[in-house]
Amino acid sequence: MRIIYWYITKKFLKPLFFATFAFGFIVMISEFFREMSFYMEQKTPFSLIVEYLFLSLPWWIIDVFAVSVLLALLFSLGELAKRNEITAIKAAGVNTWRLIALFMFLGLCIGIIDFSAREFIIPHTVVKAEYTKNIKIKKKEPSNTINEYYNLIVALPDNSRMSVGYLNVKDGYMRNIIVDKYDDNFYLKNNIVVGEAYYRHGGWLLKNGVERNFNHGKDWNERYFESKIFGLTVKPGDFIVQNTRYEQMTLKEFKEYIQKRQMLGEKTLKEQIKYDMRFANVFCHIIVMMIGIPFALGLGNKFGKIISFTFALIFSFIYWSVRAVCLSLGENQILDVWLAAWLPNIIFGVIGIYLMSRIKK
Repeated sequence: MRIIYWYITKKFLKPLFFATFAFGFIVMISEFFREMSFYMEQKTPFSLIVEYLFLSLPWWIIDVFAVSVLLALLFSLGELAKRNEITAIKAAGVNTWRLIALFMFLGLCIGIIDFSAREFIIPHTVVKAEYTKNIKIKKKEPSNTINEYYNLIVALPDNSRMSVGYLNVKDGYMRNIIVDKYDDNFYLKNNIVVGEAYYRHGGWLLKNGVERNFNHGKDWNERYFESKIFGLTVKPGDFIVQNTRYEQMTLKEFKEYIQKRQMLGEKTLKEQIKYDMRFANVFCHIIVMMIGIPFALGLGNKFGKIISFTFALIFSFIYWSVRAVCLSLGENQILDVWLAAWLPNIIFGVIGIYLMSRIKK
């Protein structure tokens, strides 16, 4: 049985590698011609163009990887069926579901590879590609030189809000600060107005301020202070979030990016959905297998191979369209974040189970 498994696996991997790099090459060539005018305008050396394209190639490949898996499945199973090798395997007493289980296992392995590539390879290559495009080709100055910011509003833990008139990230300095803390009923509980603050030893030292405590709007008291240690552990750089492409970040970095944007009071629904999609992508390739196997086997010879191939491609494109629709619905709060990320897998998983149930043993 191991020999059969290894034989089928090799039959599958060969078109998978071919389809993967073929799609990557096609995308790379189309990107080259799409940006041709830009390269000519910038008078870009050919070596830099090649550098940028090859650094971007891993992301382009992984972005169309599911389609490559589908095509490899159709080519390999289609060839086995055409040569009656599937019939021979059945005649040897091997149940069709054992072959299906093999492809399900391959789909899971491919999903893990996809996840690992997005976590450990893609962030580094995309960052380097962006550096090549912006610094080497466009000749821009590095964007890490901005240290001064004005009129920031920050959401803090414990129902607190902070407004900052001026922030110097490099010096760890703020001025014109107002901190409002509310109770669970949204009554103003505490108010601090400070002239300036300094980041020292992992915390903020407030200077020249007044603190007011309120009792549900009935009465209040205040006291002035020259200096006060504020129990806020947020670093100066945490008040600022640079817009970053999600594929440039690992899961840990992506989560911290979302938390920072939430702290600044920004909407992060799209980012939260894409974060969950990182995990949904692991099972995406299994779904593709579930949709592709019945068509590759011809649904019991009820459909021709060409028609099966066409239908499988249609299902593939519909799947990505549904993902886009679910992402939009999630951003507009029509769907829950988790459901927006996983609903395409659920829908097409049910369809795949139905199609596979019609496969003849």
